[in-house]
Amino acid sequence: MSSDLSKYRPENVQKRFPNSKAPLVNGKVLYQAARKANAMIMAANIRCRLPLEGVIRASMATQAPIIYEIAKSELGYTEFDPMSFAEFIVTENDRLGNTSVPFAIHGDHITVKKPEEKGEVAELVGAELEAGFTTFAIDCSHMENELNLAATLELAQPVVASGLGLEVELGEIGAKSGTAEGFTRPDEAEWFISELEKGGVHPNLLAINNGSIHGTYFGTTQEGIQLELTKEIWEAIQPWDVDIAQHGITGTSLDKITQFIYHGIRKGNVGTFWQNISFGLAMNQNGNALTTPEKLYIKRSYRGVPDELWDKMWKWAEETGNTGGNIKKANKAFVDELNGVGEPYKERITLQAYEEAIRLFEATNSAGLAGEVIAILTA
Repeated sequence: MSSDLSKYRPENVQKRFPNSKAPLVNGKVLYQAARKANAMIMAANIRCRLPLEGVIRASMATQAPIIYEIAKSELGYTEFDPMSFAEFIVTENDRLGNTSVPFAIHGDHITVKKPEEKGEVAELVGAELEAGFTTFAIDCSHMENELNLAATLELAQPVVASGLGLEVELGEIGAKSGTAEGFTRPDEAEWFISELEKGGVHPNLLAINNGSIHGTYFGTTQEGIQLELTKEIWEAIQPWDVDIAQHGITGTSLDKITQFIYHGIRKGNVGTFWQNISFGLAMNQNGNALTTPEKLYIKRSYRGVPDELWDKMWKWAEETGNTGGNIKKANKAFVDELNGVGEPYKERITLQAYEEAIRLFEATNSAGLAGEVIAILTA
């Protein structure tokens, strides 16, 4: 296996990181490898710096390609902008000596909620291209289908021109309106992809509303990803060789995640889970945070950041109205304290992230998939 894959990096990556040896490759190639090998690529939303080393080390140890991603919304409540995010991911891969396990950087949920936002979002796509991102999720799903289609056709053009990875979305993740139960329908998906193709846009992935949510399942709410519906949607879009992107995996059992690959899912987003590890929150066997009826989290003294820091973060959350799922905003409010935790805390976060990432790589059949990616790159 080649020890230097840097020459296979896309043009925007070569320009941004000319002196790096990190194998930051076209996300499209990862999706192609996953499709060929019947696997799923894990996409890790990195909201703070603490879990990344463990995830990279797990990727290297298992030879599992991975996607590091950040959503448009996350850019608002983390320390990162597109430039600093890509620099952090590449620098850490270089520091840890990764020259042989391909990875991608993904702009997750590049969201347009109404047509007048298209200009701002087009600027973000351009900024992420310049920063060295190699795959993009154009998400216009908050709008009705015809407006979604028009906006997606327009905003995807720079990605199409670059030849990089493309994900589109039909059916707002977690929404309960639009169709029965809010779920995406196979006939809708067939129409959407066929119309995109007519417009010269060929996505690699379609994100759908199939019963998942973003973040924590509070109270009696249970994970409800509809795999049979997912497969029906996947089958409906096979004339164009498009696969499914699964959002909202935190809180899903490994047994169910293992079934994803048999239902057309080739990319799976895991975000809140890494935050739970960093903050040291108690979780059940599915990675969902354990909470009280009042939506209070339970901190494990032997996990994550120091208890004293967590206490400060929670006090701030209560004072600012950022309890529940909005605890995610602490990533920015406490960035200096999070980045400055002592080595014992960094080490235990790294160790837990490493072990959990390995379990996910094994469950998704992506351990060892680096070889397939490299074979496609070098063919």
